[in-house]
Amino acid sequence: MAAFPAGCNANNTTNVSGGVAQGNTADANNNVFTPNSICFPSPGPGLVGGDPIPDGKPDGFVNPVRIYRAVEFEINKAFSHNYLLRVNYRIAHLYGNYEGAFRNDNGQTDPGISSLFDFTAGNFNLLGDQFKIGDLNTDRRHVVNAFLSYTFDRYMVRGLTVGTAVRVQTGTPISQFGDHPAYQNQGEVPIGGRGLLGRTVPQANIDFKGEYPFKIGERNTFAVGIDLFNIMDARRINLVDQNRDLSSQPANSNLDFQTPLQFQAPFSARVSARWTF
Repeated sequence: MAAFPAGCNANNTTNVSGGVAQGNTADANNNVFTPNSICFPSPGPGLVGGDPIPDGKPDGFVNPVRIYRAVEFEINKAFSHNYLLRVNYRIAHLYGNYEGAFRNDNGQTDPGISSLFDFTAGNFNLLGDQFKIGDLNTDRRHVVNAFLSYTFDRYMVRGLTVGTAVRVQTGTPISQFGDHPAYQNQGEVPIGGRGLLGRTVPQANIDFKGEYPFKIGERNTFAVGIDLFNIMDARRINLVDQNRDLSSQPANSNLDFQTPLQFQAPFSARVSARWTF
């Protein structure tokens, strides 16, 4: 039979009498889960409870899941008869309970050591739907890209090249996050499942490019160009605040919940000059 450290019991919790300290959670038998410490049984001679050593006993962690399924259709025309064309359409689905080395939904840039699997689900369901399979935050169901370029070969515009780039894409899932019961950090625990609050709005972006060369002698060319980005000046919402709670604060404490955090980049232009010799 496994032995437990002083103050621990077979439920992997500490037992106290006379009440529960602030920030702890207790069951009907005063078995307490403390945010900063967990009791582990000793698995046997020569082993210490909690060590990451295989002992043949289930650890209680769910399996990380990240599944990406996609189908893409593409049309390519190499440059001939003065123009080229590239068009692709992708329909995809990205879902699971694990984003990968980086946790993008709350901006936790700790490669390989995010807080997603620091704890098991436990008996009190304090981690909400963190382990539930759902649409991951970078999931986009539909994406269309189109690129067209044409070079004129007649009259005063001989050598002029014009091109356009078009991208249309659906939005990303919107979740609501509570703070972590142990770390007291906001943006940690998805409440009600990932994507509970729908998605951001679809986006469309159109860019334009033009370039005209001037021949200087037989070997030199001076070209001037212009690039126009987001010519429709679309400013759709890219990202909203998904933190329902603020760190170490009660539920629904964030007054900025669901307010926009990021928009499409507005219209911008760039002028260029290039000398070829």
